[in-house]
Amino acid sequence: MPEEAPAPNAFDLLAPGVQRRLWDMKWTELRPIQADAIRAVLGSRDDLVLMAETAGGKTEAAFLPLLSQIADEALGSVRVVYVGPLKALINDQFSRIEDLCKHLEVPVHRWHGDVGEAARRTLIQQPGGVLLITPESIESLLVNRTANLSGVFGGLRAVVIDELHAFLDASRGLHLASVLARLSRRVSGDRPRMIGLSATIGDTDAARRYLSPDAPERVRVITDPGETKELQMRLHVYRPAGSPDAEDDARQLSLHTVAADLVEHCHGRSNLVFCNAKGDIELLADEGNTIARASGLVPSFVVHHGSLSREIRDDTESRMKSERPYTAICSSTLEMGIDIGSVHTVGQVGPPWGVASLKQRLGRSGRRDDEPRRLRMYVIEDADPHAEDPVHRLPLRTLQSVAVVELMLRERWLEPPALPEMDLSTLSQQVVALIAERGGVTPAAAYEQLCVRGPFRAVETAVFADLLRSLGAEDVIEQAPRGELILGLEGEHIRTGRGFYAVFDTPVEYRLVHDSRELGTLPSGAVPAEDDHLIFAGRRWKVVSVDADRQTIYVQPARGRKRPLFLGSPGHVHRRIRERMLEVLIDPPPLPYATGPARELIAASTSAAEQSGYSGRRLTPMSDSVTDLVTWTGTREQLTILSMLSAAGLEVTDKEVSIRCRASVENVRSVLETITDYPPPIETIARAAIQRATLHKYDYLLSEELRGRAIAANDLTLDSALELLRHIS
Repeated sequence: MPEEAPAPNAFDLLAPGVQRRLWDMKWTELRPIQADAIRAVLGSRDDLVLMAETAGGKTEAAFLPLLSQIADEALGSVRVVYVGPLKALINDQFSRIEDLCKHLEVPVHRWHGDVGEAARRTLIQQPGGVLLITPESIESLLVNRTANLSGVFGGLRAVVIDELHAFLDASRGLHLASVLARLSRRVSGDRPRMIGLSATIGDTDAARRYLSPDAPERVRVITDPGETKELQMRLHVYRPAGSPDAEDDARQLSLHTVAADLVEHCHGRSNLVFCNAKGDIELLADEGNTIARASGLVPSFVVHHGSLSREIRDDTESRMKSERPYTAICSSTLEMGIDIGSVHTVGQVGPPWGVASLKQRLGRSGRRDDEPRRLRMYVIEDADPHAEDPVHRLPLRTLQSVAVVELMLRERWLEPPALPEMDLSTLSQQVVALIAERGGVTPAAAYEQLCVRGPFRAVETAVFADLLRSLGAEDVIEQAPRGELILGLEGEHIRTGRGFYAVFDTPVEYRLVHDSRELGTLPSGAVPAEDDHLIFAGRRWKVVSVDADRQTIYVQPARGRKRPLFLGSPGHVHRRIRERMLEVLIDPPPLPYATGPARELIAASTSAAEQSGYSGRRLTPMSDSVTDLVTWTGTREQLTILSMLSAAGLEVTDKEVSIRCRASVENVRSVLETITDYPPPIETIARAAIQRATLHKYDYLLSEELRGRAIAANDLTLDSALELLRHIS
């Protein structure tokens, strides 16, 4: 047989202007993922998933060949659309892509809420090159610039979706898929190539289906495992002192101890410390800077979260890239690939909710070739070995932290993404948006666009008809004499309302203002009173006045402080994490990364769990009339079981790893036998789940039956719940 021809030299395939730019940048070689992507993009029509660790060169892997492909035809239409989940990420990548275009006549545009009208007008009047944009801004273009769409996007060749994992299991991912499907109607010629970039995808088949639902087998996955990085890790556990009556004071004392350790661990280097709660971010930064000053050190803690103004977040990002070392205490806003320079250590305060999220955060450290990755976890454990309630004796926060780390390191497991395809809230928004885009649309055309060509393929025609009737009953839509759907009064109100372009909830918030400078926002349900103190944006303030009409809180600098209140809910936990928690509890693995107190706490909990009946899945009597059903399962399975028991007439309470039933063991066992032998209809379970399930943005427009259908498909998992119940001992 003839020998297979060697692969072409990837650099030689690039356009001369791109080659010249790489020479200018003193690149001596391409990374393997970049060479493979260049050959794939320039040698085929395949869609691609490019997977590499943070700072692994994914952006260049996509854009070096794409820019080469459009170098001779850049003008006359946008040729490449880059979709990013965050405005800050778009701003960061804008400069990066512009730099790659230095020797090319390829314009680079961006479009989001902070982009001025002059830049927008330039794109509309002189479309070309690359456009960086958020999903919400694509929606805005579709609705508000309809007449310009064919001119701007008629020659679109490719769509690059950055941080693809962020879109694979959320309503925002359905929204993006839908607006891209609507945009494709304006493209002449072949369907644009789809390219997804990510460092953390737990199921590449899900990524393939997302990028190409009709031909997922034609999506090529290119990975770059890269050099195996050394990991330096430490798990610190803190035990609050004090009585249960002083729980808040005890937690604040523990946060003081965490802050003192952060000062010691972070001083003199740039670091990222992630927190699960925005209030903890503010308190830790303030406490850390106070401790640093008292120790004769320069305060270096800054804050970054979604409730801060853009100006303050930009300032934090600039400081992180400066020569002076800072530590940013942050929420998930810095989990994505925004350039903040080199990070020495990543910290995590509180248990991470998922493996993929922790891996994404860990990837922010060790970006230089010769650097290890460093992770420090700080867990405040509120377990009390003497508590009357057996659940409160278990160190659940520590167990969850260990389980996530063990799954990441030992099993290399990540949560498999799953889109909520029966997301009738997002579909309702898309019906309104489609009507606003076209002025009117027939029911058949709407179903064809959104459900046949779009991502809502799980929605059958009968369900879609029920959805339209439900929207009609709320005056969101109405039907014109010729059969076209148009917006009703409520639909017009929704269409022109604040936050319409986003499918995620945008709650009412109050602005926080000092001397005409906006610091950020607080939720309307957590507005402080006049003369109250609070910590915000890393500084201490006193409330001067609250203007309810203007939804504004006026503050001035002060010495007093109080932890700000933000509203939120715990994250969803996959069942494999809960199962691993139980495995760690029953048979603790070697934990070389855990401090002595953490290992001792877990070891002591093993016997406590056995004594209390929590060392397995079982029925455990608390009294003659109270029984704990010990589940150790994920959020979806827990909700399903809670709803089944509630539908069967039991009074139940969610205890995180168990369900407390107001009934004797015999009664609960009898109910379980009936449920497992004759499972109730999913519709019955869904009706019982309505009060506990998460309320989505436009669910209030749906009939109870439709909301039940959505909950049954998206929030419940009957098969795995029944399997668990059959193994209860």
